Amino acid sequence: MTPPKNKNPRTDKDDEQSMSDEGVGSLFSGGGAQPSALAGWATPQTSSPAAQPAAAPVQPTPVAPAAAGPMVVVPQPSREVVEEPAPAVDDADTAKPVGFYVSSNVAGRFRKFRKQSDLTHTQIVFLAVEAATDKGLAQVVEDARRAPKFQSKLFAVAPDNTDLRGLGPVQLQYKPTRAQRAVIDGLVEESGLPDHTKFLAVVLDQYLPGRRDA
Repeated sequence: MTPPKNKNPRTDKDDEQSMSDEGVGSLFSGGGAQPSALAGWATPQTSSPAAQPAAAPVQPTPVAPAAAGPMVVVPQPSREVVEEPAPAVDDADTAKPVGFYVSSNVAGRFRKFRKQSDLTHTQIVFLAVEAATDKGLAQVVEDARRAPKFQSKLFAVAPDNTDLRGLGPVQLQYKPTRAQRAVIDGLVEESGLPDHTKFLAVVLDQYLPGRRDA
């Protein structure tokens, strides 16, 4: 076969061989030739410290709180409740004014006796009550009654407690304590009179100096 014109078969074959040897030799030689892309692939990569990912901080393991034990109740010594006695109240602190009504005659004699004796209203009332108890309450009340307007031998007539000697429209006052008023209330009930004012009007009329009510 006739080789192509202007081409030397030997020369071309030598050039291919030369190129082939040179190319392969450059892969494994350590000369000044530039390393190819395969050189980087064949060499193991050494990772730098900066390239390492930062280690996550170690979190402390939470410790579960110890289970609370049963509450211990310390028994307290029992205390006996002592009731303190109420402070004593002076009976004089309970004194209050009490009004009652008498006739004008009894009122005049009452004021006159007060000036002459230099006694208080309360003291005069107490003296009159004591004199009535000494005489007898039943007798004092009987003496204070006026003769009834209607009298009958066949029919009993109820006593008239609105028409007693000593009663009237004039008001007087005295100031007993609670205990003293309780004593007088008991005497009023014993006398059979209906109320406090009638009892005092009767005993004052019979006790005070001067002319009694007619």
